[in-house]
Amino acid sequence: MALIALDDRHWAELQHAYGAADDIPELLANLNIPKSERSEDDPIEDTWEELWSSLCHQGDVYSASFAAVPHIVNALPAEADSDDWQFISLPKCIETQRCHRGMEIPAELEPEYSEAIQRMGRHAGMLVATPQEAWKTSAFFAAIAIAHGHTAMARLHTEISSDEMDQVVNIFFAEMARDE
Repeated sequence: MALIALDDRHWAELQHAYGAADDIPELLANLNIPKSERSEDDPIEDTWEELWSSLCHQGDVYSASFAAVPHIVNALPAEADSDDWQFISLPKCIETQRCHRGMEIPAELEPEYSEAIQRMGRHAGMLVATPQEAWKTSAFFAAIAIAHGHTAMARLHTEISSDEMDQVVNIFFAEMARDE
């Protein structure tokens, strides 16, 4: 199976945190609405909140998560902008959790999913080249690490906040000095 079209009834057979994923296509379609055409009654933040809650709920990922990742990455704006972090963070977290839990990508979703992870990493590479807030930089580094297959490195950037990084580095070097 190729990329699952947003109007495909196969979405109802996929699962997310709350059951059948037949509501996911509408949310994914909403990602493609330009900011200039978005009404105040439909802020993009609501869409992201629903996608996160459904597709990467408390660290759990689902069959619909893997089907959604290519659509999320396809919705990335052509011009890199630091506001793109949600388009990168959700797929990054889905892939990080998938690897951490040893989950296989369903064979019918694999080619498009893997290509999307690579495109996500390339886009994050463009974003990290410009000054960002520390937490965004960390998210972009994690996305690049995921695209290169370095899951442990990505988890480090995902699980440890940018505020905690200094503490982690100090603990690491203190342990290294103690072992000498």
